[in-house]
Amino acid sequence: MQNFSDSFKFAYQGFPDAHKSWEEIDALPYASLYAQLDNGPQGFMVLAFAEPSQHPSPNLKWLSGDNEMLVTRNGRLVKTVNLTDGNLMATYTDSPDPLSVGLATMIMPHTWSRTIDWQPGNHSGYRADSIFKRGKTQSVSVNGTPVQTTHYIELVTIPALNVQYTNDYWLANDTGRIVKSYQHLAPNLPAVTLTHLKPYQGGADE
Repeated sequence: MQNFSDSFKFAYQGFPDAHKSWEEIDALPYASLYAQLDNGPQGFMVLAFAEPSQHPSPNLKWLSGDNEMLVTRNGRLVKTVNLTDGNLMATYTDSPDPLSVGLATMIMPHTWSRTIDWQPGNHSGYRADSIFKRGKTQSVSVNGTPVQTTHYIELVTIPALNVQYTNDYWLANDTGRIVKSYQHLAPNLPAVTLTHLKPYQGGADE
C-alpha cells in the first residue's frame, strides 16, 4: 500500500502533484482519492480500512505512505490523524448527516448540527451548525474526465467562537455520489479538497 500512496508530507517538502492514470487506478484493488491540503500539492490516498460505526455507513480510513490518515463517512471528513498543522479529533451527531440522506433529495435550505473536537488547543465539544443550499449545475474535472455535477454549499457556524466557514460539495448528476468536496476541518485548521476516484464498493459512502 505504501507504494501506491503519496504522503501529505510531500506538500510540506515541495513535491509535485500526484497523478495516476485511470488504468493505474482501476488496476488497484483499493478505493482511492486525491487529497489536497489548502493550496498545497495533490496527494494520492487509498482506502486502508472500512470500520463499522454507530451510523448506517462505515468510517472509511484513507492512508498515505507516511501514515497520515483521513477518515470519511458518506463523503464527510469526520477525523484526521498525523496531519502537521493539527487534526480534527472527532465528530458527533445524533441526527442523520444530510450527506448520508442525499442532498439531491432534500428540500433546501436545510439545517443540521453536529459537535466537533480538534487540536492543537484541546478544543472539545464545540457545536457546529450547518445550513445547506443548492447551487448551480457545473462540469467538474475528475482526473481529466469531465463530470456533470450539482454544486451544494454548506455554511458552517461555530456559535461559541462566532466563526463561520463554507464547505462545498459536487454531486454527480447521474449517480448522486460526491465526486469532489472542499471541507474545512475546524477553525484555524487547513481545508481539504477531496476528489473521489475509485469508490468504495462495500456500502454507502460518497
